[in-house]
Amino acid sequence: MWNLLPIQRSRISVQSVSVPDLPLSSTFFDAVNDALICTFGPSEEFQCIEIQEVTKAGQVRVLASWDSVQVGPHPDRIVDLHYFPDTNSAVLVLSGGNIVSVLVKDEDRTEEAIVEIVGSIDDGIAAAAWSPDEEILALVTGSQGFILLSRQFDPLAEQNIIADDLKISRHVSVGWGKKETQFEGKGVKGMRDPTIPEKIDEGVQSAMDDGKVRISWRGDGAYVSVNSVDTLDLDVRQLLRRTIRVYSREGVLDSVSEPVDGQESFVSWRPSGNLIASMQRVPDGEQRRLDVIFFERNGLRRYEFNTRLAPNEPILDLQWNVESSVLAVLLNNRIQLWTMSNYYWYLKQEVYLQGAEPLAFMKWHPERPLTMILGNGNLLEIHEFAWDLFSGCNSPPNDNGVLMVVNGSKLMITPLGIANTPPPMSFRDLEILGTPSQATINTTNDMIAVLEHLTIELASWSLANRAKISNPQVATSIPLAAIDKDGVARQIRFLSRDTFAVVFDYPGYSRIVILRLNSDLDYDIIYVEDYNMSIVTMATRTDHRAICVELANAEIRQVSIHSNGYDREEIVAEKIGRLPERCSTIAEAIIQDRVIVFGLATNGRLYANQQRISVSCTSFVVTEQHLAFTTAQNLLKFVHLTADESDFEVPADSAVSADERCRSIERGGKIVSIIPSKVSIVLQMPRGNLETIFPRLLVLEGVRRSIDQMDYLQAFTACRVHRINLDILYDYNPEQFNKNVELFVASLRKVEFLDLFISGLTDEDVTKTIYRETLPSSSTNYKFSGLSLNEDTSSKLIRPDEQTKVNRICDAILEVLLKSYRDTHTQSIITAYLCKDPPAIESALTLIANFGSDNQDKLVSAVEHICFLQDVNKLYDYALGLYDLRLALLIARQSQKDPREYLPFIEGLQKVTPLRRRFLLDSHLGRYDKALVHLCDLKYDEDGNDVFNEVEMFVVKHNLYKNAMQIYKYEPIKQYAILKLFANHLKANNEFKEAGLAYEMLGDYANAVDSYVLGTHWREALAVCSMANLEPDEIQIIAQKLADALYEARKYMDAATVYLECRRDLKEALRSLCKGFFFDEAIRITLQQNSPSYLEEIVDPALVEGFNQVTELVSDCRGQLTAQLERLRELRLKKVSDPMGYYEGPEESDVPDNVSIAPSELSTSASLFTRYTGKTGSTAHTGATRRTAKNKRREERKRARGKKGSIYEEEYLVNSIRRLIERINETRGDARRLVEGMSRREMHQRAVEIQRRYVEMISNIKSCVVEVFTISERDRQRYDDDGNVYLLPEQSIPKVEEYDKLNILDYN
Repeated sequence: MWNLLPIQRSRISVQSVSVPDLPLSSTFFDAVNDALICTFGPSEEFQCIEIQEVTKAGQVRVLASWDSVQVGPHPDRIVDLHYFPDTNSAVLVLSGGNIVSVLVKDEDRTEEAIVEIVGSIDDGIAAAAWSPDEEILALVTGSQGFILLSRQFDPLAEQNIIADDLKISRHVSVGWGKKETQFEGKGVKGMRDPTIPEKIDEGVQSAMDDGKVRISWRGDGAYVSVNSVDTLDLDVRQLLRRTIRVYSREGVLDSVSEPVDGQESFVSWRPSGNLIASMQRVPDGEQRRLDVIFFERNGLRRYEFNTRLAPNEPILDLQWNVESSVLAVLLNNRIQLWTMSNYYWYLKQEVYLQGAEPLAFMKWHPERPLTMILGNGNLLEIHEFAWDLFSGCNSPPNDNGVLMVVNGSKLMITPLGIANTPPPMSFRDLEILGTPSQATINTTNDMIAVLEHLTIELASWSLANRAKISNPQVATSIPLAAIDKDGVARQIRFLSRDTFAVVFDYPGYSRIVILRLNSDLDYDIIYVEDYNMSIVTMATRTDHRAICVELANAEIRQVSIHSNGYDREEIVAEKIGRLPERCSTIAEAIIQDRVIVFGLATNGRLYANQQRISVSCTSFVVTEQHLAFTTAQNLLKFVHLTADESDFEVPADSAVSADERCRSIERGGKIVSIIPSKVSIVLQMPRGNLETIFPRLLVLEGVRRSIDQMDYLQAFTACRVHRINLDILYDYNPEQFNKNVELFVASLRKVEFLDLFISGLTDEDVTKTIYRETLPSSSTNYKFSGLSLNEDTSSKLIRPDEQTKVNRICDAILEVLLKSYRDTHTQSIITAYLCKDPPAIESALTLIANFGSDNQDKLVSAVEHICFLQDVNKLYDYALGLYDLRLALLIARQSQKDPREYLPFIEGLQKVTPLRRRFLLDSHLGRYDKALVHLCDLKYDEDGNDVFNEVEMFVVKHNLYKNAMQIYKYEPIKQYAILKLFANHLKANNEFKEAGLAYEMLGDYANAVDSYVLGTHWREALAVCSMANLEPDEIQIIAQKLADALYEARKYMDAATVYLECRRDLKEALRSLCKGFFFDEAIRITLQQNSPSYLEEIVDPALVEGFNQVTELVSDCRGQLTAQLERLRELRLKKVSDPMGYYEGPEESDVPDNVSIAPSELSTSASLFTRYTGKTGSTAHTGATRRTAKNKRREERKRARGKKGSIYEEEYLVNSIRRLIERINETRGDARRLVEGMSRREMHQRAVEIQRRYVEMISNIKSCVVEVFTISERDRQRYDDDGNVYLLPEQSIPKVEEYDKLNILDYN
């Protein structure tokens, strides 16, 4: 699909300086200095040789000049010229046998060049060629000798070219791809051995053979081929045969070619190395033709192609370009450029040289693959080409994807939007006179302009009737001389439907001519402009109102057509900018009245004005909304076009799996067409085949366009075919959808389509989540429904009063369906009910239950559909909940239930009364509150007995006390009976306070007191005792029970109050207060009760005991903290310095079952830095798990034990220190009260000691608390059951409370 577009043509006229009229004999590209090395002479009159350097700016410098020494009767000629930029020297190989080295002086030095004959061969030199790495020179002498010389001209190898060389190769061809190897039936032809050809070539020399010897190296320099003539002495005659010999780099003969009749002297080894090209003139007969033939390295002939030239057409040379993509065939008056795609050869260009003299030579540039130089006489022309697509409009509605492929005199045309005809075939062909330089088609695809060597062919075409599209026909021809008689036409491009531009080249500048066609296909020249430099290429703007032109200095000019009103138009030419470098392919778009020019340079850099988009672009195309391009990383990327190219968002290569603007393509694929109306892109692969893809971004654009046009069926079909989330039909324009729900339902027509849409709905807004990059505004940080796009939408909680998107859509569709489509869309109605959140199963079942017996088929179909959408067991329960036994039976038949189970159950229900049936059904379904209502409504059972006893049992069994009290709120007797049951229930469940209150409400004071006592609610218990008028002895017994219970519950202040106020027991009250460290209160009560003796008897011993307890506590905590902190530091140091030893430390019995510590490649990487992975080493990333309930319990026991050396030891130590801190914080108040008590009882030294130790302990804890509870992120890594890494929450650092010191004691 790609064509060669000429982007530059420059002419250089050179002549000798030292001796006039020396002929130009050879040229060489100096790629380093970007210059041209030319040699002149020798001629028959003068044996002088001159070397010149011609720079890119046209400056000429004579490098050297000397007189050649003629050897033999024939004048010397230059066989090969090679220039070495690294040594600034040139080497000339002369046919007389001399090898001349010319050391060129620098330009700023005045010394003359040093000319030296470094070697001489007496027999003369027939051919010479340097290896691609410039290290070896291959020579063929006049006496048929093959010599290899080094860069220093030392001989490396020497061989004689003799006829016996032909014996080394025994060619056996199985004829792959040949006609004779194809199956031809069971006849005589089918029985022939396909490996034996019908005709065996002898290698007869062509009558037009020039007798020359030619040499060609392989691209890597490992092998060299020599094409020479061998003389074979046969029995009856002498045979001259052309043979291609292949030598290794060491000069060893590797192979010889098989004999081919009519083969000529040309040989060119494809740089990629797989083919050796030569020419063959097929001998006289019906098959006379001129072919390019190919050989493999082993000498076997591979295949060929017909050059379509006259059989007697003279051929001058055959050369591959440096990247092996173009084969040039040099003729007398032109050069043919051939390319191959899908094993088919296309004639892409025929290059003509100005002037009447025949071509003398041509050479490809060694680094620029599509640049060549032609020469004849003293005239040189440098031609540069670029790969380009001759394509049509890509803006709807004319985006038919028309592509034109040049193939000689046939223009192959394929509208990919109509018929994706695979190459090398084409949909339609246009026959023209010669090979065109370029072809273009207008915006409406009905006129084709073909630029040929001397004329412009205009062909008419029509795509209106898709069923009958004929071949284009040439309507008229415009001679180029009539437009511009002096310039050379190079490019042509349609500007609009009837206007096109032509580029003419002049020496040093270019001219653009714009022509307009009228209805009779006559033309008017409406605009002509000359530029002071060469035009590289031009492109039509996306709105087809302008054309942009790129000049050689990367400057961009625009020629646009503006309407002045009154049917008048004005042509405006202006400079619109400059690209950072010269680009071989450009495109122009206008976005919000701002022009953006895109350019692709040969080095892969893609630019938008001055903004670089990519550094590895291989192809691109621009539409009105997008830039699409492929990269060398085999990615297809899209960029939304905005008015400012600096705002372009180019997706990263890593976004291929998450961004719809980037997708992977087959290796080497390039864009050849984009068809927005078909939402497709056509790619061509390196081997030539086409692939049509439908990128999500284009599909979504088409879906949005259909939604805007309210063509919901087209949008739905596109989403369905291309697997687009159907939520976009609503999310793109919710307001429009809500207003046109009835149109949406009518558009989809089929029930299956509507079901597919409803069942796929989610509450996610896909235009702002998964498809947000497909809109230009994706850079905006959207906020919707109070949720940022960066947040997880699945975590958003819906308030009960907030209707979700799915429910809104389902309700809107249900409203339409129930109104107008109840009979035809029953299935969709059921789907809409069940897709709500939560599913409206009861509504769907109610709808089905309303079908009468006359709609039995519809009923069965509806039941089958609802059972498909929901769990049949859940539906069965819901049907029972509707008390519809017929529907429940139908659903049960769709399930896997055993009829022996549900049939007796349903039959039993049919035998009881309706209220009893509802009670039984609700009880069966676990809806006990409803069952209780039906049971209470029943009043009497089948035998006429009151059901209240059954109600009481049912209430107690299912804990329905509050429901029953609500039901019987107007029946006090029954309500009190239920309340008594409730009080018993509360007491049995240790809810003593509420039980006591209930008993008080019922007047049952004995049970109330018992409940209060059990709950240690001493105030309430003593108050009820007074209300119950109990005896004093009974009250004392109850008070003793309360005091003992409060003491056991460590409510020492309350126990002391009961002892003192109820029991009048001062001693026990003081003991309780001292037990709780309430020494101040104990001292106050002692003195208040006028019993100072108890201070020494009870309070002082309690202070001493408290001192001992606190001292022991602080000592234990200090020892524990010191030991555990030291061990913790040791573990963490070992984990950093020796992780393998740390994780492999414990014995195998201490290793948890879900952690692998085996030192294998599989397990070590998974468990080395994740201590508690939840996985074995072999399953750490697979999602497999061994965490059974038994293993979990065992590991919890190990974790709680924290055995020394186990992997749980660190966690155990950290938790232990946390508990220590909590214990110190809890006892801080007790220590303060103890210190105050001892100070009041003159125990000053003990008080000082307690305060000092406590303060010191808290200080030690504070100094290490941050160190202990800070865990690195690596240690917090874990694996979940799916193999995903997550982090444990950071350990909170516990707060260490300050000790409120007594300043009067803070003096030590």
